[in-house]
Amino acid sequence: MHSLPLRHQNPDSHPAQRVLLGLGVIAAGAMALLDRQQVFELPLLRSFWPLALVLLGLARLTWPRQAGGLFGLALIAVGSLLTARNLGYTGFSLRDWWPVFVIGAGLTVLLGGAFPRRSAALATLIPGDRIALDASFSNLNQRSESPGFIGGHVDLSFGSLALDLSQATMAGPEAVLEISARFSSIELRLPRGWQVVSDMAITAGGITDRTAPTVLPTHRLILRGQTLFGGIAIGN
Repeated sequence: MHSLPLRHQNPDSHPAQRVLLGLGVIAAGAMALLDRQQVFELPLLRSFWPLALVLLGLARLTWPRQAGGLFGLALIAVGSLLTARNLGYTGFSLRDWWPVFVIGAGLTVLLGGAFPRRSAALATLIPGDRIALDASFSNLNQRSESPGFIGGHVDLSFGSLALDLSQATMAGPEAVLEISARFSSIELRLPRGWQVVSDMAITAGGITDRTAPTVLPTHRLILRGQTLFGGIAIGN
């Protein structure tokens, strides 16, 4: 039996996130309209587009995890500096400061393991034997107790995911979990006896495997895909 794809928009997010993001879309449309009508000599959309980063950072600050708050502060700072540059108040260049994002991604990965794991009792149960999660700007806590787990896919943007597979059983000797994550953190909890094999392309992030070593692994979980500015933490 296979599960139908589950699409999550903001199940665990604060209502302020939708308000801020909605205001951002409205503001972008209003500036584009004013530019088309040539109401102002200053090109509004081209000058003030970095304020979208500020709104996104404010939305991140409403998340309960501090790692999300740290990244939110970075977005606010970069958005503010880029706006000031567009207005001629500063010579800030993103090309010169891009390593700061790499440092921030590393801090996010480190801080992601510094906070208590969210209770599995509060996690949403995924039905069926296959995982299909697509989420943006979300803070998800999911679990699978499938007796015939076959893998699946995770597509995550600007969010975090705690996925508990500790009560799942594989249908065969191995399963493949396809992961595509951008500016996101993922925490995987696996049963003892599972071996993790990574076939991930990592850009400005990392994978931390804290699973208990086993001499004769009973099953293999293959992680395949890519992650950009984020991290994956694996444990039992």
